[in-house]
Amino acid sequence: MTTQRWILAFCLSLASVFGTVELFKTKEIQTYTCRTFGSGIVQPFKGKSYYARSDCPFKLTSFNVNRGEYSVTIRRGHNGLLVQVEIIINKVTTLLRNGHILVQNKSVSLPYDHTYQHIFKYGIYTRLRSSLLPFTVTWHNVHGGINSLWVTLESELCTDMCGLCGKQNVAGHRDELIRDSKLHDHRCKIRDPVLRKNHICRRFFLKTKNCLQDNNSHYHRLAYVNSKSF
Repeated sequence: MTTQRWILAFCLSLASVFGTVELFKTKEIQTYTCRTFGSGIVQPFKGKSYYARSDCPFKLTSFNVNRGEYSVTIRRGHNGLLVQVEIIINKVTTLLRNGHILVQNKSVSLPYDHTYQHIFKYGIYTRLRSSLLPFTVTWHNVHGGINSLWVTLESELCTDMCGLCGKQNVAGHRDELIRDSKLHDHRCKIRDPVLRKNHICRRFFLKTKNCLQDNNSHYHRLAYVNSKSF
């Protein structure tokens, strides 16, 4: 995929976040979704999206329900794509790496059924669905890693929840979420956001400013920061 197509695809993903959050507000069942895409954009369960570019391992989200552990850990490569994702559901570990899916260190093919989870193709995406809780993890593979991943929980957020996706009743500040979610690794680095104007992003957001309304400038800034990585 060319650089221009990558940037345009990212802008579409960024703009879709606003519409998705509004859609969930109208549903009777409370649904919370946390997304990460591009080279480091994170849309938490609550609050505004932010940018966190790093090759450090991070807890995307982690919580406990009925003594069962649920967690998603991510790590990006130098190209900004996710190169490793670890999903734990009630002590069962699923690892996404190099385009492969390993459950308890064993490679599996799709569809995959387990006592605690199901993994299957979901259009152009792949989805893991818990059998114990209305909890899903969905991702999109591209050459070199995963460019989009989101976690969906169709229930109230847990009181002990932590990670880049935020906590139960606190939107959380970017710096605080990054600091508290980073896992121990002395070799990795967290990069400061650098703005670089991009004519593709600018044209896209000029055409969508009426739809995004007050969020247009915020998403515009995120797109500029993200485009620095391409």
